[in-house]
Amino acid sequence: MLMASSQETIIQELLFRVASVYIDRLTNTTSDTHTNEPRTPSRRRPLKSADDLINSCSHYGALYPWLTVLNPAHTTSSQHQEALYKLQSLLCGPSLSVGSVVPLMERLSEETLWGFSLHLLCATRRGQYDGSIEKLLDRCPQAIIAYANHQLQDKHMVLWWQKLLPELCNRTRAAADNGILLAALKETLVVVAMETSPTEFLELMPDDGTASYFLPYLLTCSQRRLMA
Repeated sequence: MLMASSQETIIQELLFRVASVYIDRLTNTTSDTHTNEPRTPSRRRPLKSADDLINSCSHYGALYPWLTVLNPAHTTSSQHQEALYKLQSLLCGPSLSVGSVVPLMERLSEETLWGFSLHLLCATRRGQYDGSIEKLLDRCPQAIIAYANHQLQDKHMVLWWQKLLPELCNRTRAAADNGILLAALKETLVVVAMETSPTEFLELMPDDGTASYFLPYLLTCSQRRLMA
């Protein structure tokens, strides 16, 4: 029916129902592989896998690269994992009106990484990038560069230096021994140096920053400017 219908209202109603089914499966199956049985009685193999749907139905989209960091690896039952991937794919697709499923998402806790990934997907699709960056840095900072590389492009590129860079400077100042945050800061500075002018780069530097730390990136920025 999804493939055959061309009316937007019908498509949205069908997508809403499909999303509801996936959320039901996520709430009614166990995410713990150590539990003997899922709470759902069915163990039938699904007619189509998430990959099948991505390849055959335009309403499903390939999973965003940063989701691979948040998705559990062999820590959920097969039924749970399949429902998770399908819902993520639907949220990554071009068709679903994400706002319509936000009330349904309240049934899913953010305490697990997979639940957090779904809420983050919804927030990102709704353009809530500032809050998403903060939440990701709080919860799973190792995914922040993959997130930024995918989401902060084109008109959102400025968020690399308007939001991500200040956040990382503040957080590394508070946790100077955090290798994950330091690595993210270095990669962010590389991007900022490539996308801004030397004057803009200088204005972005924190007042209490160590000049020697930022100097290599400023030099890269200046050299790029000269070559251009």
